[in-house]
Amino acid sequence: MMSNIKIALIAEDDTDCSAIRKIVHRVLGAEVTTKKWASKGCSTLKKKLTAKIKLLSNEGCNIFIIVHDLDRDPQNDSLNDEQVLRSELESLSSGFESLNKHICIPIEELEAWFWSDPEVIEYLGGKKGKAQVNPHQIKSPKEKLIELSVGKNRKPRYSTNMNGELAERLNLDICSDRCPSFKNLLNFLGSLAPKNIDNL
Repeated sequence: MMSNIKIALIAEDDTDCSAIRKIVHRVLGAEVTTKKWASKGCSTLKKKLTAKIKLLSNEGCNIFIIVHDLDRDPQNDSLNDEQVLRSELESLSSGFESLNKHICIPIEELEAWFWSDPEVIEYLGGKKGKAQVNPHQIKSPKEKLIELSVGKNRKPRYSTNMNGELAERLNLDICSDRCPSFKNLLNFLGSLAPKNIDNL
């Protein structure tokens, strides 16, 4: 039964939590319980991560998905080191016995995932945009989605509040092929099959 799992979703903002929750429900079923904590920024996420894991564990969460964007260095505009960030998040979440967790690091932003899917891009921009085979190479994917969705009235249709809706539309296979961070997330969710969960 999937009903005996409670997944904590930890991310930098509510819209990321909404997108991840939608993916969780698409893969594992809508009956899976989730509880979210959005840190409102990356420094707060790191600062409070250990305490929040403890709190969410006490509230019955037994699986943790921690999402942290791989940002750019404001000094030289290059992407930060993914291994350094992963090690830091591992360290902050390591003081818990047998914690079942997944650290998901979308390259630059989770919004890059949406650039993988031709139908999502057409939905936002009509014929204007083109899905990308390597979405992780897009600089400022969130801003690019806003630009893509500007209509004749010069107003963008897209805002991050649509992330849950876009996660519902997203082609999981295409995104998995094109975005390593998404593929790793799907693999983790796939590992949460009922036969594995009975042991939690």
